[in-house]
Amino acid sequence: MTAGRGWFLGAAALALASLGLPWAGQLSGAGHPARVAVLAALALAVVGLRRGEDRWLTAALAAAGVGLLIGGLDASSGRMALAGAAVCLVLGCRAAGHRLVPARGTAG
Repeated sequence: MTAGRGWFLGAAALALASLGLPWAGQLSGAGHPARVAVLAALALAVVGLRRGEDRWLTAALAAAGVGLLIGGLDASSGRMALAGAAVCLVLGCRAAGHRLVPARGTAG
């Protein structure tokens, strides 16, 4: 298993679990508008890991952040699972040596 792969698998499992858990009084995350952000984060992370391009992973983390903020902040189990997925993504990126914050370019 490569460095960070366990964290990435944990992130994927938590993100998928968040779709089946309650979100802010609704039946499940699959019925909440944040489901689009959760699925976008999953797709962006997969593309980033497949291509080895860190900017896709940064976009995945941003999509997860948007998913957490849609509909307001609360401590529902769906949001907590998505927050856990975002933390696992960050830890996996650190373990695998991916940069989540783009490096500054040097002029001239």
